[in-house]
Amino acid sequence: MKVGIVLGLHDSPLWITDQIRSIQDQSHTDWVMVIRDDGPQTETSALAQSTTQRDARISYRCAEPAGFVANFLMGLRDLPADCEAGAFSDQDDIWNSDKLARAVDALRDFGDRPALYCARRHVLTERGIVGDTLLYKRPPSFANALIENIAPGNTIVLNRAALDLARRTAPLASGVFAHDWWLYQLISGVGGIVIYDPEPVVQYRQHSQNILGAGEHGLTWLTNKLAVTKGLYRARIDQQTAALRTVYDRLTPENQALLDRFCAARRAKGPLSRLRAMRRLPVRRQGTLSHLTFLAAVVCDYA
Repeated sequence: MKVGIVLGLHDSPLWITDQIRSIQDQSHTDWVMVIRDDGPQTETSALAQSTTQRDARISYRCAEPAGFVANFLMGLRDLPADCEAGAFSDQDDIWNSDKLARAVDALRDFGDRPALYCARRHVLTERGIVGDTLLYKRPPSFANALIENIAPGNTIVLNRAALDLARRTAPLASGVFAHDWWLYQLISGVGGIVIYDPEPVVQYRQHSQNILGAGEHGLTWLTNKLAVTKGLYRARIDQQTAALRTVYDRLTPENQALLDRFCAARRAKGPLSRLRAMRRLPVRRQGTLSHLTFLAAVVCDYA
């Protein structure tokens, strides 16, 4: 299975060499990579372009600045037509050598049904690996995807059917908060398969320049909870559900109905009415404390 990788690049020379080397060291060797640079032409750009001269599987494209979501999603359209799977890479992580092999093995048997592979991550700091992201125990679902993302982009691999769907819908998703959350919602929403691998496959580098952090840990966790009280979580759900409306006809009838009921519950007047309406739905976050926090946000109109 030929895997096409989109590496989103933006103006930081730190660690990109380690990231590219870890991709070159994959046990699954049938891959190509497009480095999509939407930042100013800097030392990082020069480093990235130099790799294309040493490895024919890697190409470089200078893209218009449009934000990380568009850089990744539109990057899928830059992959060669013969790619049978699509993946995303950040510029500062380290992939375990079996990352692609595990994904390819998991995705092999789904044929024309869209399927998305995702996995846990090691958390890497200047002190080395300090732990792993949370182990999610509830199965992936559209009901979960409406309020939470469990599919980090740097672990996602899409089979051919999911890749084709993501390419076709990319222009419709320009306003989403996060491309990985969008893909979790899209693939689960159309009745596709979402595979969550409990084994970490990426060393996710946690540092001050991350656009989004490993949300279950330390200061990032606290920052995310404070963001709820500022209305950011509600705004993010607004962005995601607006994009889902543009692909409404692609959703299964069951998920169309769930989306309608979810949006109606969010609009219910009064805290108790919102809470009652939301609790009638199957939507649930993975962790008990996390879900209780969500329900509190519903009461306060922060979700």
